[in-house]
Amino acid sequence: MNRREINQAIAGLLMAGAMAASSHAQAQATMKVGITPAGQPASGLNPQTKAPEGFAVETMQAIAADAGLTVEFQPMPFGELQRSLLDKKIDAIAGSFGITPERQQVVDFTRPYGRYQDRLLVKASDTGAYKSVADLKRLKIAASRGSSYVKPLEDAGADLSPSASIPESIAKLEAGSVDGVVENELQLNYFLRTSGKTGFRLVEGYQPILIGHLAFAVRKGDADLLMKLDGSLAKLQADGTVAAIKKKWNLD
Repeated sequence: MNRREINQAIAGLLMAGAMAASSHAQAQATMKVGITPAGQPASGLNPQTKAPEGFAVETMQAIAADAGLTVEFQPMPFGELQRSLLDKKIDAIAGSFGITPERQQVVDFTRPYGRYQDRLLVKASDTGAYKSVADLKRLKIAASRGSSYVKPLEDAGADLSPSASIPESIAKLEAGSVDGVVENELQLNYFLRTSGKTGFRLVEGYQPILIGHLAFAVRKGDADLLMKLDGSLAKLQADGTVAAIKKKWNLD
């Protein structure tokens, strides 16, 4: 092999290396984010367009734009979000995923971007005065798999009916196969406001199992991604972007 051929070979190797590095950088810049398909107003899929929507989705899109990342949303049942993150099928979780001590042991959270609590939904014909989860003993209660409410309901003696989504829980109540639904207040209010369905009531005076904060989650130890998300979120909260997104979704 003469000098010219050697130089061409070296140039080819350098070009291949540069292309591989560029491809790797592009892959690293794409963030796979898990959402639930029917968890509006936080995250979900638009019924008509099937495009991701919700205030958590829009906030994550704004964060990604600020941080120079490309977002690829991956819809899945709520109960699969954390497992998918730990199995590296996704890079982050957006939606009604709140900070709890149990979750903090296995994932890292950004600063909070919202607040949540559970509410009890029953049929309007049910006039029971349910004050707390203790009053749900022996009642058939629907709740989403993986939610923070599952164990407290089981510990209180409720007959739990796990659901893949909040619409599934409400469908069970409508059909009479459960006595009540314990789910995220934001999502229950959204359903009642947008579905046009009647015959339900949110129980006044019910003391929530948990009042907490919503945050985006990444794998434990993924410090680089956490820093990017946290930094951009803080910036967007300070300049009013996050507040404007919440207002669009009729949230305070």
